Amino acid sequence: MDSPDPQEAPAPAARPRIAYLFSRYPVVSQTFCDSEMLALESRGFDLDIASINPPPNAFRHERFDHFDAEVFYPPPSPVLGKLKSLREKDGSWDAKFGDMIARHDRDYGASFKAATRARNGLYFAELFKKRGIRHVHVHFANRATHTALFIKQWAGIPFSFTAHAQDFMVDLGSDDLLRELCREAEFVVGVSDFSCDLLRKTCPDSAAKITRIYNGIAMEQFPTAPIEEFGPLRIISIGRLIEFKGFQHLVVACQKLVKRGIDFHWTLVGEGPLREALEQQVAAAGLKPHVTFAGVQSQESVKRLLVNSDVFCLPCIVDSKGASDILPTVITESMACSLPVVSTHLVGVPEMVVPEGTGLLVEPKDETALADALARLANDRELARRFGKAGRARAEEVFELRETSRQLAAKFDQILAEKDHTKPESGDWIALIDTWPPEPTDDTRLADEIAWLATQQGQVPHPTLLSARAGRSGDAAGLTDWPEKIDFFPDALVLEAEWQAHPDRAAEVLKWRDELGSGIDTESFLVQARRALHLARLIEKRGHFSHLHATRADVAVTAWIVHRLTNIPFSFATEASSQLGTSAIDRLSADAVKVSRADTDDPLQLRPADRTRRLVIGSLKMKLPGEKSLPNKSEIFRSFYGSLLSR
Repeated sequence: MDSPDPQEAPAPAARPRIAYLFSRYPVVSQTFCDSEMLALESRGFDLDIASINPPPNAFRHERFDHFDAEVFYPPPSPVLGKLKSLREKDGSWDAKFGDMIARHDRDYGASFKAATRARNGLYFAELFKKRGIRHVHVHFANRATHTALFIKQWAGIPFSFTAHAQDFMVDLGSDDLLRELCREAEFVVGVSDFSCDLLRKTCPDSAAKITRIYNGIAMEQFPTAPIEEFGPLRIISIGRLIEFKGFQHLVVACQKLVKRGIDFHWTLVGEGPLREALEQQVAAAGLKPHVTFAGVQSQESVKRLLVNSDVFCLPCIVDSKGASDILPTVITESMACSLPVVSTHLVGVPEMVVPEGTGLLVEPKDETALADALARLANDRELARRFGKAGRARAEEVFELRETSRQLAAKFDQILAEKDHTKPESGDWIALIDTWPPEPTDDTRLADEIAWLATQQGQVPHPTLLSARAGRSGDAAGLTDWPEKIDFFPDALVLEAEWQAHPDRAAEVLKWRDELGSGIDTESFLVQARRALHLARLIEKRGHFSHLHATRADVAVTAWIVHRLTNIPFSFATEASSQLGTSAIDRLSADAVKVSRADTDDPLQLRPADRTRRLVIGSLKMKLPGEKSLPNKSEIFRSFYGSLLSR
C-alpha cells in the first residue's frame, strides 16, 4: 500500500496545516493510518506527524519514505520537565491547566495521569504553534486523544479523532472521559457501523458529530492471487500474535484438517507475546511441517505472500479482557487480492465479508466450523475463486482509498474553511550541538555562544539550534528559556530505524569512515553517522537551510557526513580538549567552508586563555596580582558568525 497515484486525486491549492498525533508511531500493524495520511497529502493537505512515544521497534514499511510530512517526537523527559517549570514560574501552567488537571484527577482517577498528558500537551501545543498547525487529528481514543484535550486547552488548536473499538471499549477505561473527548472534538470518525452505533449509544449528546468512514486502501496496488486448482490449500493469516486474533483456535482447526486428510500449508505473518505459546501448540499438535511462522514482514512482502495464497483466515474472538478486532484492514487487503476470506461473526467483520458471497463466517472459537470452512474451500477451488472475485468487487465499492480519503478530506475542509495556511517557523541555518545544557564542568564558552545565538535579533541570520542529546544539568546560564529555543534529535531507536531503512545510503556512509583514519574511533563514527542520516533527511524535507555549523568537535563528523549526503555547506569549530585527532580534523577542514581550530588558527578563541597579568621591563619579568580581562565574547561571536554567514 504505497502512496496513492497523484493522478487519481489532483492536489488543490495548499490547505491549512494538519497534525496527526499518535501515542506511538510508526506501529507496523497500523498501515491504515499511513494509507490515510498519504492519501490526504496527495489531495493537497500539508501534514505533520507527531508521536508522544518512540516506536516500539526499528521496523519500517517501505512507504514510510513516501511521506512529505516530518515526524516529530518530544525531547527527553528532563527537557519537558524544564519547559513545564518555566510555565509554572510565569503562572501560565496553573492558569491554563490547574483546574483541568484537578478535575481529571478527581473525575477519572490518578491512573489517567492528567499532569503527564498536560506536560506532553504543552510541548506539542508550542510545537504546533511554531509549525503553523491549525487542526489535530488522532487515531484511537487513547492517551493521544486525551493529550489533544490539553493541546486545545493551551493553544486553542481544535482536534478530531478516529475511534476504532477496542480503544474506547477497553483501553481508554472511562466512558465519562470518552464523552468529554467527543464533546470537545470537532468531529468523531468511527471505522465501522458497529463502532458508530456504540459511540452514539455511549455519547448520545455527541451523536450528531459521529460519522462512519471506513479505513481505505489503494486497490490498484494489490495484484490478483491466482488460486491454485490443485495442491495443498495455501492458508495465510496476518496479525499480531495476541489473544483476540484467535490463532490458537486455528491451530486446533488445522489439526482437524490433518485428521480429515486435507493437504494444506498455513503461513502466519506477525509477531507478538503469544508467539512462543503458538509455536509450542503447533509442535504439540504435530503441525510443524504444515505451518510457517513468518514474523513481521514489510508491506511489499505481505503483498507477495497474499498473492501466493489460496485463502485468508482470521479467526478473531473477544478476548478475556473484552477486546476484539473490529474492522481488520488485513481482511480488506486480502479481498483486494481476490482471496476468499474465512473469519468469524464478530462486530465489524460482517460489514466486510458477505457470508456465502465473498467468504465464509463462523462463530468465534468454533474450531470444527472453522475446519469445515477451510475444508470446503480446499475441495472447491472454483468456489474459492468466485468468492475472491466478489470480494475484490466489494472492496472496490466500499473500501477504495480514493473514496474514503475524499470523505475525510471533506470533513477537514468543512472545519478548516475559515482558517489560513501558515508556514512553519524555522531558522535559516543550523547550529549543531552535541549536548545541551552543557555539563557544569565544560568550558562555559559553549553556553555563552549558544545563548548569544539564541538571543540575536537581526545581528546574524536566525539559526535552528539542534542538540543531539539532553545534558544532565538542568539549566544554562544566560539562556534560562532554552527548552523553547533548542530542538533535540529523536530517540536513538528512531535513528536506528532510519539507518536500517536506508541500507544503500548507510553503506555509502560507512565507506567514508576510512578517510578519517585513526583520528576518530569507530564507535563515535557510527553514532555520528546515524545522527547524520537523520539530519540529512530533515534538511532534504525542509529544503530551505543554507548552512550547517558544528559548534564543537564532537559533532563535526556529523556535519561532514550531512554535507557529503546533501551538499549543504558546513563549518565547524574544535576546542583544545577535542577528542578528534589532527588527521581527522585535517580531512574535515578540506571540505568545510570555514573552520575555527584551537590547535592552529582560532577565530572563536577556544584555546584556554592565559589570564596571568605580567609586567616586562627589559630583562625584568614580574607577575602582577589579579587576572587579565577576557576579550568581549559578543564581538568574537559576531565576527565569526558574521563572516561565516555572509558567504
